[in-house]
Amino acid sequence: MKLFRKIPFFLFLLALFFCLHGSVENFGFIRFTEVLYPGMYIVTGILLLTGFIFLFTRNLLHASLIAFFISLWYLFFGALHDYVKSTAALALLKAYPVIITVLLLLTFAWILLLKFKKSLHGRLAAYINILLLIYCLLDIFMLLKIQLTKSDEPFADTVKFNKAAVTQKPDVYLLVFDGYPGPKSLKDSFNFTNDSLKQHLTANAFKELPVFANYDLTYFCMASMFNMQYVKKDFDNLHITQRDFQKRGVEINRAAIFPIFISMGYQVNNFSIFEIDDLPPVADKNSFLLAHSILLTDKIFHKRLKRDLGNHLARIIPFWKNNDFYRHDADNKRTEALLIQSFTEKKQSPQFVYAHFMMPHGPYYFDSLGNKNPYEKIMNYTMWQDKTLFLAYLKYVNKRMMNMVDSIVRHNPGAIILVMGDHGFRSFNSRQPDQPLRFDNLCMARFPNGNYAATKDKWSNVNLFRYLFNSQFGQSMPYLADSSFTLRY
Repeated sequence: MKLFRKIPFFLFLLALFFCLHGSVENFGFIRFTEVLYPGMYIVTGILLLTGFIFLFTRNLLHASLIAFFISLWYLFFGALHDYVKSTAALALLKAYPVIITVLLLLTFAWILLLKFKKSLHGRLAAYINILLLIYCLLDIFMLLKIQLTKSDEPFADTVKFNKAAVTQKPDVYLLVFDGYPGPKSLKDSFNFTNDSLKQHLTANAFKELPVFANYDLTYFCMASMFNMQYVKKDFDNLHITQRDFQKRGVEINRAAIFPIFISMGYQVNNFSIFEIDDLPPVADKNSFLLAHSILLTDKIFHKRLKRDLGNHLARIIPFWKNNDFYRHDADNKRTEALLIQSFTEKKQSPQFVYAHFMMPHGPYYFDSLGNKNPYEKIMNYTMWQDKTLFLAYLKYVNKRMMNMVDSIVRHNPGAIILVMGDHGFRSFNSRQPDQPLRFDNLCMARFPNGNYAATKDKWSNVNLFRYLFNSQFGQSMPYLADSSFTLRY
C-alpha cells in the first residue's frame, strides 16, 4: 500500500486502461498491434507531459497527479463529449467552446487543489492507482470472456452457388463511384441529362441497369449488395451508431460474393476503402473507415477536434488541411493507379477487381475542367449542397471514369465491367428525410457476351450480384423483393 501512495503507477495504468477498454468496446474490429502502437505513443506522451510539469513542481508525485488529470480528459474527451451530447440535462455543455472552457477550469481547480492540499497527494495517488488497477483487471477479464464465448456464426445467410453450371470465367471489374446519382436524379434535380457519359459507355457496349439503392449509407449499401441479402435488422434506422457501422464493415469483409469468386478460381483484388476478405483497404488512415486503430484513437481530444472542426481549423493549421481534408483525393488517385496496374499485368487466374472511389462524394475538389477548387469554396458540409459545385465535379469525375473504362476495354475486351454508384446524391437542402432521389444511383454494365437477362422496370442493388451470377455464370438465384430504408446517424 505504501508503494501505491508514493509511486505514480497510474501514469502507465491510465494508458493501459485506455487501450484495454477500447479493445473491449471494439472486440473483433481492432488487432493487437493496432492497440499496441497507440498505447506506446500514449505512454510516451504522458511521461513527457509529466517531465515538463516536473520542471515547475520539482516533485514527481505532484507533477504526476497534474499530468494524470490532463491526460484523463484528453484521452477520453470523445467519450465524454458523446455522453454530453446524448444527455438532455447537459445540452448546454455540448458546444466545443463551452466544454473546452469547463475542462480547462476544472484542470485549473485541480492544480490549485494539489498546490494547497499537499497532504492529499499520497491518498489521491493510492486511490487512483488501486482504482485503475481494478478497472484494468476487469477489462482483462472481459476480453478473456468475450474471446472464449464469441460466436463463429456467419453474418449473413449464404446463397447457394452451383459451380457445375459455370461455363465461362471472364475477369470482373466492379467500379463503385461513391454517391454517383442515377439519370432520374440528375434530370429531375439538376436538369442535367448526363448524355456524354451515357453515350460513351453505350458506345463501349454498356447497358444501363434500372437499379436503385436499398440504403442511403455506404456501409449498409455495400454490405447488402455483397451479401445479396438485406442487412440484419439489429439497428435503429434513425439512430445509427458507430457499432452499427463496425458490424457492416465485418459483413463487407466476410461477404458472400468473395468466397463464390474464390471457389471458381478467381483472384480477388481489393482497391477499395474497405477491408475485403482480410485484404487491406487502399488507405487505412482514411477517417471514413470506422475500423482498426481509428476506433481506439477517435476519442482522443485532438483527433475528435480534427474530425469535427478540422475544416475550420485548417485555415490556421495548414497541416490538417493538407493531411486530412484532401485524403479522399489522394486515395482516389492511388486507387486508379492500382486499377490500371491490375489490368496491365499478366495474371494466371481470372480476376475479380473491386475499386471504390470516394467521388463524386464530397468534398468537390475539382471543377469540370480539372482545376482545383479553392479550399474556402468547398471546406464544409453545407457547401456539399451547392448543386453547381457538385455538377462541375461530376463532369470531372465522368472524364476520369471514361478513361478508366476505355483502358480496361482496350487491355481486357472480354472482361465484365460494372460501373455504379452505391447510393444517390444525399446533400439535398431539404427537410424531407426520406428524399426518394437519395436512392437513385448510376448502374451501367458491360457483358461482352451480350447476355443481359430480363429485368424489371426498377429493381434494387441487393439483387445486382444475383443478376450477375444468373446471367453470366449459369445460376438460377431467386430475386428478393425490392425496398429502400432511410438511415440517420
